[in-house]
Amino acid sequence: MSQELPKNNDNKSEEVDLLVFFNLIGNAFGKVYSFFERIFKTIYKLIIALLLHLFKSAKWYAIGVVVSFAIGYGLDSLKEKNYGANMFINTNFNSTRQVYENMRNLNQLAAIDHDNKEISRQLGISEEEANKIKNFYIEPDIDQNTQMKMYIEYKSGLDSVSRAESTFKDYLEGLNNYSFKSHKIGVLATDKNVYKSLKNNFVSFLRKNPYLDSLKQINFININAKIKDITGQIQKLDSLKNSYLAIRIKESDKSVSDNGGSGTNFYMGNSQPNELLVDESNLTTLLFSLTQQRTKLENELDVNRNIIDVVSDFPPSGYDVSQWTDYFKFTFPIIAFILIFITIMMLNLKRFLESQNK
Repeated sequence: MSQELPKNNDNKSEEVDLLVFFNLIGNAFGKVYSFFERIFKTIYKLIIALLLHLFKSAKWYAIGVVVSFAIGYGLDSLKEKNYGANMFINTNFNSTRQVYENMRNLNQLAAIDHDNKEISRQLGISEEEANKIKNFYIEPDIDQNTQMKMYIEYKSGLDSVSRAESTFKDYLEGLNNYSFKSHKIGVLATDKNVYKSLKNNFVSFLRKNPYLDSLKQINFININAKIKDITGQIQKLDSLKNSYLAIRIKESDKSVSDNGGSGTNFYMGNSQPNELLVDESNLTTLLFSLTQQRTKLENELDVNRNIIDVVSDFPPSGYDVSQWTDYFKFTFPIIAFILIFITIMMLNLKRFLESQNK
């Protein structure tokens, strides 16, 4: 009997520990429940108070919203619409800086100086059309895939140490607007038909630079010279290949049993009697390589034919680029609602403070 008493005491101790543990868990859940209950009650009271406020002051809000909408609608009817259109270009011969400088100049004249005469002179449009232009902007036309391709090409040119230390994030931080070839040019105007006139001289104005013109001419001459040289090599090798093919055909027609019959063979100094001097298959491989080089140069010549290549020109007419925040009939009622709410709250606060002083 004396040996069973300690076991009973141990069981009772374990039951007490479990009860304490479950009580702690219950208290913890109770506190969490009470916390969220207070939050929901507070939110509920705030919603009720807000609804009561709106119900009591509904006529003031209605008057403010209606009046502000009418004023905004009237101002919108007097305001000119904004139209926009974009042009997409590729820059060659490091002409990106020149394009950006010219665009900054145009934006200064249109958006800040309002110098219609100078815009008219530079772009070859009428002063009336220049007066309709309100803004110029330019930005790189890029996506993450383009950036990744540029990074891979950049990393392939590094040594092993620099390649290991270079990261995509560091590479992106080192880029600027001049690092890309593709760019989007936008023009904001109040006349949707002004873009027809911009098509005539706009690109010519952007790429006007004697230095870039000379680079283009030198590049054109050099590539044409390379193409001419490769074409000459191809013609000579093709003629040589045909000659060796004719010799091979002639040799194949000779009888195997003919012991040293008439005919002409070309042998290398240390070659066997049945080995020709040149294998025409090597000439075919060389011809194919030269043809590929010429095709690549012809493509390069076509791509770099202009200082600026227009990928997508301005459309015949602009399109409405206004957003809802540009319309007074939408923004005025929102502003009026906020002002009325603040005014009523301040008046209620004033009355509350006055009642506390009594």
